[in-house]
Amino acid sequence: RFQDGAYMSASLDPHGNLLASQYEAPYRMRQKYKETYFAASQGTTTWTTGVAAGAQTGFSVSLAPTAKKNVLILRMGFVYLVAPVGVGTIGIAVGWFNTGIVTHGTPLVVYDGQKALPTTQNAALADGGFTIPATAAAVFRQWILGAMTAGALPNPNKPVIDVGGLIEIQPGGWVEIACITAVVGMAYCEWAEVDP
Repeated sequence: RFQDGAYMSASLDPHGNLLASQYEAPYRMRQKYKETYFAASQGTTTWTTGVAAGAQTGFSVSLAPTAKKNVLILRMGFVYLVAPVGVGTIGIAVGWFNTGIVTHGTPLVVYDGQKALPTTQNAALADGGFTIPATAAAVFRQWILGAMTAGALPNPNKPVIDVGGLIEIQPGGWVEIACITAVVGMAYCEWAEVDP
């Protein structure tokens, strides 16, 4: 805390040592959580608006109800590929239902966060198209990009948000990139899988 009352956030390692830089923090996170994974959109996607139940297009990471791991979201991000027609707002949404995501319409390849190679050791699944159960709906948890229009796009924007494990997904739950107005873009997520 500075004399003028301002606060500065700092990253600590598991032993309470101050990390030398913010660039060191992601590396230490990967060392702390041995099971880290990432996935990203591999092409242009038109995002479904809202977070209501039903068929969705966009990006999600989900856990089956039978999964033996929990997911800690480390980083998520989104970039526009086409300027939105209306006011576009992008956020991170989360949801939970005991049946989990019922349809994985467009599965994405999941990569090992340490080796950057495709893997099948992950418990969580990533999708570019999915169906939320009819009796469940997601809720917005955190905003990534505020109100944008074709004439007022941020430059530069901050496409990746360091969530730092503050969002935890349990079996039967999911996290998704959601929007208020239909947008076209690509998304990314990095997560750790831990024992419950």
